[in-house]
Amino acid sequence: MTAWQTGRLREVANHAYREVPFYRELWDRAGVEPGLLRSIEDFARFPTISKHDLVQAGDCWTNPHQGSVAFSTRGTSGAPLLVWLSAEEEEAYIQPTMRGFRWAGFRSGMTALLMSPVWHRLAACEAHAIARLGGRCAFFWGSMGTEYTDSFLHTLSSARPEFITTTAPFLLSLIRRTTGAPTRPHELFKGVRSVVVVGLPLTPRMREFLRDRLGVEDVFERGGTQEGAAIDECRWHTAPHVHEDVCYLEVIDDAGIHVAPGSRGRLIVTKLSTAGSIFVRYDTGDIAAFAPGECACGCGFRRLKIYGRPESSVLVGDRLVTAYDVRMCIEEDPALVGRNVLLIREANARAGVLTVAVEGDAHDPAKLQARLRERLGVATSHLVWLGDLRVNWGFRQVLDGREIRLPRS
Repeated sequence: MTAWQTGRLREVANHAYREVPFYRELWDRAGVEPGLLRSIEDFARFPTISKHDLVQAGDCWTNPHQGSVAFSTRGTSGAPLLVWLSAEEEEAYIQPTMRGFRWAGFRSGMTALLMSPVWHRLAACEAHAIARLGGRCAFFWGSMGTEYTDSFLHTLSSARPEFITTTAPFLLSLIRRTTGAPTRPHELFKGVRSVVVVGLPLTPRMREFLRDRLGVEDVFERGGTQEGAAIDECRWHTAPHVHEDVCYLEVIDDAGIHVAPGSRGRLIVTKLSTAGSIFVRYDTGDIAAFAPGECACGCGFRRLKIYGRPESSVLVGDRLVTAYDVRMCIEEDPALVGRNVLLIREANARAGVLTVAVEGDAHDPAKLQARLRERLGVATSHLVWLGDLRVNWGFRQVLDGREIRLPRS
């Protein structure tokens, strides 16, 4: 795999140098030559780039073969960036999508209820993957906001799918919406075998919560970035596998050095395609780590967990705490699994104070505070219990301290 990927990296780099002025000027200044790229070590000498760099580059970043369909990165921090998708690149990503869906249990003859394919470049490949796997597609057209739950439930009851793709926040809102309703989630999801979710890194107990509340056989995590990263879980749920035939991923520290498997760093993406928008050593800012060892499924692809973005994290003292880290601690109490959890960004975080808002009434707060301090290595933890205040599940997991002023325990 390493030799093959090195060859693809050299092809992509050579294409970018010839066709994209931004990369040619950047690499000339850095003194690196794509034609001399012979190893992964050589590739690590190429400079990383950020979204700010590409926004500033403007037309100098244009690829002649970028295609005519664009997706926006407006869901991430900073100015939005348009990422272009061509038919050639979409074709390259259909095979990995099929692979991931097979891992999640999709089989010929099944019906899949899919999210609208317009929200993300990876979602645009899903209907093609289902069709090529011999399945039937049904679509839920609309936002993932809570105002669309009734529409989703109507589509679910009429299509009767065995396979669903959606976002974890939407499912959590749906469970809350149907709690106490005459029709229970088990009845609504009757016949659904697998659910594939994106948008929120799953903790083990959150997966169990979704599986048990919905009554489905299994829940799988799918992920990726608009810039070309593509990952899918297998049935062992140890961490999503990287589709290394379409992307080369790295995890680096603040000094730009590769970190060991099991250690966290920033996710760097290189897309192994000369079509669409070109991304070579693109620093997503996402917090990620490669899983150590090999997976029991036998797949040779490396496994990678994305824990969150900078905007879903808070710097507490000198430690970066993600919403995933906090949920892992909170969910050790079974009574708190499935509650919405928000990190509060405040000035006292610099002094090592972690502030967390938790949906519902207080439940053993002293024990939870001690666990947060012990597990996360923070000096002090404060809890805000939201009581009857309902905060919709969403992709946003951090609030500025000025947005919430409630008593703390």
